[in-house]
Amino acid sequence: MKENINITVNHEVLVWAREAIALNRTNASEKTGISAKRLIQLEEAEKQPTLEELKELSKAYKRTIATLLLTNPPKEKPLPKDRRTVNSIDLGFFHEKTIMAIRKARALVVSLVELKQDAGIAIPRFQYKALIQDNPATIANKLRKELNLDELRQLGNINFALDAYIEKVESLGVAVFQLSLTQDQLRGFSMVDEVMPIIGIKRGGEQATAKIFTLFHELGHILLNDGGLCDLSENTNQQIEKWCNAFAAEMLIPTTELLQMNVVIEQSLKGEKFWAKKELIELANHFHVGPLAILRSLLENKLTTLEYYKDRHKAWNKPSFGRAKKPEGRNIAKETIKEKGRTYISLAFSAFDQKRIDLKDLSDFLGVKLSYIPKTRQLLNA
Repeated sequence: MKENINITVNHEVLVWAREAIALNRTNASEKTGISAKRLIQLEEAEKQPTLEELKELSKAYKRTIATLLLTNPPKEKPLPKDRRTVNSIDLGFFHEKTIMAIRKARALVVSLVELKQDAGIAIPRFQYKALIQDNPATIANKLRKELNLDELRQLGNINFALDAYIEKVESLGVAVFQLSLTQDQLRGFSMVDEVMPIIGIKRGGEQATAKIFTLFHELGHILLNDGGLCDLSENTNQQIEKWCNAFAAEMLIPTTELLQMNVVIEQSLKGEKFWAKKELIELANHFHVGPLAILRSLLENKLTTLEYYKDRHKAWNKPSFGRAKKPEGRNIAKETIKEKGRTYISLAFSAFDQKRIDLKDLSDFLGVKLSYIPKTRQLLNA
């Protein structure tokens, strides 16, 4: 008969590990197979876990056994502020998958810094700042010119454009990752409490135009030195969310340029407030945004009516609108490059090619099995 070996642990660490991933005892019991009564005994120091129980807890809490054996609960940085437009009773409460995405982003930026330092690349310090009292359009116009975003308009492939916009933001000293944000109605998040500011963008389920807007919305948060977990809803009452939406809109759709577009001039001369979808898409393609973003900018410039905007917003702002028409099956190599970014992936392969890390290290940095490494390199160089 297999002997159960009890392991001495600090019960407070077990409580911390469960609560850190937003699990109540009922959920934890279901995930681990450990009865609720037994879990209470472990968390109140009445009993000590067996090795097998510790393994199940480690798996459920996404922590190593070594972490669960710490003498005291470690101090972790708090989650970014909840900026969603959800029911007040849901504010501050997140699914474990969201918490894991935040934790992953923090781990990735540590690896990115390590790769840069190992390659002798200086970590650029984010030097820009803004105040909530500042005009977001003024800040956006200045930064857009500095980044020379207008040069990206020639990119017809929207996915290439997304990569280019990300590279521009990364050049400011920001780490950008595309992560799986499948819960909590999130489109993105930003954090300013790491060695490099972090922007996280929802990886799947949205078109590149939506991701580009999210990228600059979150950059707005970093400029304000106030990160957040965001759904980018325009129905928000939070001043900071309105500021970041206005900043992103002006970064991508500069008012002076919008008003000089031929179709806008023609509509304005006719006094026409209703826009054909074809015209909006034409403008949207030029500015690398979605048609609703264009219509919102037109509304801000009194070139459409609030009623028409609300009508179009209701018609188009549905789960199927703005999403990929043909969702792809899983492509690990593609997901890896999207998630970590081309800069990160290139640094990892460069370290391997220069023999500063071995194949196992490369696998760890990329977060993929050895068998996926050749395909990842091939796709990176495509």
